[in-house]
Amino acid sequence: MEWELRGESRTDEHPHDELHYVLQGHLFVRCDGETTDVSAGDLVLVPAGAVGTYWAPRCARMLAVYGPAPQGRPSRVHGYERILPGPDDPCPS
Repeated sequence: MEWELRGESRTDEHPHDELHYVLQGHLFVRCDGETTDVSAGDLVLVPAGAVGTYWAPRCARMLAVYGPAPQGRPSRVHGYERILPGPDDPCPS
C-alpha cells in the first residue's frame, strides 16, 4: 500500500513483517530502541511483533509491504500525533 505522513507520527504493532520503501521526503523509524533515518530510495524493515514508530517532521510518502498475519492476528495502532502542520504541496522529491 502507499501511505503518507505530513508533520505526523504514528505508532503501531503488526503480527507480520513490515517493509517500508520511501518514495519521497524524509522519514524516521524507531523500533527496538533504535532510530533509523530514511530518505527517498531507502528501505526499512520493522519485524513481526515489534512496535514501530514512524514520523515525518515535514512529509514522507512510502510504499509498505506487509507479510501475512499468522493465525489472522490483528494489527494494533498505539498512537497518532500531529507534529507540525503538514505542507499543502506534494512531498518534495
